[in-house]
Order: sequence, then C-alpha cells, then structure tokens
Amino acid sequence: MKFKQLVKSGLVLGLAATLVACSSDNGTDTPTTNGGSTGGNSDTIVIGSMGPYEGEYSVYGIAVKNGIDLAIQEFNEGGGKLLDKTVKLVSYDTKGDATEATNSYNKLVDSDGAVAIVGPVLSGESTAVGSASQGIGTPILSPSATALAFTETGPNVFRGCFTDPIQARMMGEFAVDTLGAKTAAIIYNTGADYSEGLTENFKAAFEEKGGKVVEVQGYSNGDKDFNTQLTTIKNANVDVLYIPNYYQDNALIAKQARGLGIEATFIGGDGWDGVLSVVEDASAVEGAIFCNHYSPDDEAIIAWAEAYKAKYGVDATSFSYLGYDCAKLMIQAIQEAGTTDPQAIVDALKNISFDGVLGHLEFDENGDPIKDLAYITIKDGKYTTYTK
Repeated sequence: MKFKQLVKSGLVLGLAATLVACSSDNGTDTPTTNGGSTGGNSDTIVIGSMGPYEGEYSVYGIAVKNGIDLAIQEFNEGGGKLLDKTVKLVSYDTKGDATEATNSYNKLVDSDGAVAIVGPVLSGESTAVGSASQGIGTPILSPSATALAFTETGPNVFRGCFTDPIQARMMGEFAVDTLGAKTAAIIYNTGADYSEGLTENFKAAFEEKGGKVVEVQGYSNGDKDFNTQLTTIKNANVDVLYIPNYYQDNALIAKQARGLGIEATFIGGDGWDGVLSVVEDASAVEGAIFCNHYSPDDEAIIAWAEAYKAKYGVDATSFSYLGYDCAKLMIQAIQEAGTTDPQAIVDALKNISFDGVLGHLEFDENGDPIKDLAYITIKDGKYTTYTK
C-alpha cells in the first residue's frame, strides 16, 4: 500500500461562532425512505456533516467543518452543479459523544434528506454512525476517524485519513530503521481510542523490528500533570519517547518531559499536527518527529493554507485539509454515480480516483485510503519535512 504526505501549519483554537454554526433550518427538506432526497428543495442536494463543535475536541471538529464548508462554497460559487443542483451542507454538533452523533445521523437522513455524510470526526462517534447507517447504507466518509473498527462497520463506510495500525506501524519501523532507536517508552491516554490504537500497533512494530519498549505509562482524560509517569520514563533512559495523543496533551507532556531532563527523541502520529499553536516555548518540541498527511514544503499545500487563513483567520491543520478533500471527493463520487441512490454513490466511492490538495487517493477493499505519508519534524520552531 502507498502512504501519504502530511504536515501541518498551526491550529484552530477559538473560532468565531459564525464559523461553527450548525445549519438546521431545513423545513423544505423532502427525505425519502431510503435516506436520499433532492436536498433542502428541488434545487439542492444535501450533504450532511457532524462533529464536536464545542468542548474538549472542538478544535478538531471546527477544523474539519471549515474545510468542508470551504469545499462546498467553492463548488457552488464556481458555478458547479451537482446533478444540475447546488449543494447544501447541513451540520450538527455531536459534542464528541457517540449517542449525539447517532442522533445527528438520524436527523440528517430522516429530516434533512442528506444523501451522504462527510464525517463524523472522532473515531468513537464515527464507529457509532457507521453502525447506525447499515439499515440504509448511507455513504459515510469520515475525514479523520482512524480506528480500524470504523470501516469494519459496513461496506458503505470510508475514511480519508490513515488508520491507527498503518501510521503507528510506519512510525515503529521508522524509529528503528531511520532513527536507529533500540529502546522506547510510551505515554498515552487510556481513555482515547486513537491513543490506545496507536500505542498497541507502535509497540508491535517496534519490537518486531528488534527494538524494545521498556516502559508504557498511561494517563486519564483531562490529566494535566504527567510528572509521575515521566519520572518513571526518565529512569528508563530510552532512545525515543512515543507520544500518541492529540497535540494539546502532547504540548504539556513535552514541556514536562524536557523539564525533567528527558533527552529522548519525541515521536508520534498525526495528532501532533497543531502542537506549535499551543506550546508556550517551541524548544520543548524541537526535534520531535511525527507522521502526517501532507508535507509543508508542497506548493499546493502552501497556497491552500494561505487561502484558508485569509478566510478563517487561523492556520489550517491536517483536519482542515482532510475535511476539504473529503467534501470534494464526495461531490465527485455523486457526480460519477449520476444519482443520489446510496448504493450507486457507494459503488462510485469504491472505484474513485481522486486528486485533491493532499494528493492522489483511492480506496482499498476495506474503504481505507491508499495514499502517501510524510514524516514531519519540528526544526527551529517550524514544521519541516523529514522524509516522505
């Protein structure tokens, strides 16, 4: 399988409410029994989205939603027509909760007439929606759900990001083959599917390559003090410290680790993207390496990031890029299907050949992406391509 390039240039912390407002004024929607419709009215086709727009994980949900919004606005304003209609986006806030996500899915299909879903954002909520969609077979494309179980929920379910096993195994092999690491420690969030999945697969790959994971330390959601776990890790004197969490936790862990004198190279997954936007002192993460969906040196990435920041006033992250590409991809699939019939759209997704801002993408038989991967390092306080 080919993998994909990725880096990130910043983050989406406090966006204005106008950028995250969910559309729910759909009194003219005409849903059908199979979940398809012509959209909000006879002139529109509804694509649904959902994600956490408030709460702990809202920075990720907002970034994805902005990317989706931008893609659909560009399509409509560029004079594009989807089956001779304009595209209408209807979004709901899941608050990161699986039950809220399932309720949002049901509302999108039953009340809003959504013919396809670009989302959800987090693995847990996405897996719940994938399961809920099996009665109708609604096309589901999550930009960012990495848990392997997500696309296992059914043949109508796809993702635009790497799976946990792929990116974790790639980093495990990279640590041994490229960095020459012989020992590793891990500190991870025991309450997050993303963090748990990366931990399990990194450990397996690192040890299969001959390395040894000598310490695995866990913490709970909401923890801010990691000194107990990091003191144990310091005493192990490892070559690399794998930190497979989202960037807000990674920033705190990195600062405290350096404060304790830990000199190991920090490595991680795509959840690191955005860490520079929240660290007080970039020296705490200097030299860290993570795998991502794009390279910051790519001209198309640079141009898109500038346009995104001009519109939203914040730096784009991988979640923004993934939301944008997945919305474009879903529109292409509906165009190629030539109908809003769910199975026809699913068939088009299975056979898609898509070129987006992140590069070329196709899907394997499981609905997982075939694309490239890049290793990003933080050098002089900036994201830099380490290797592709």
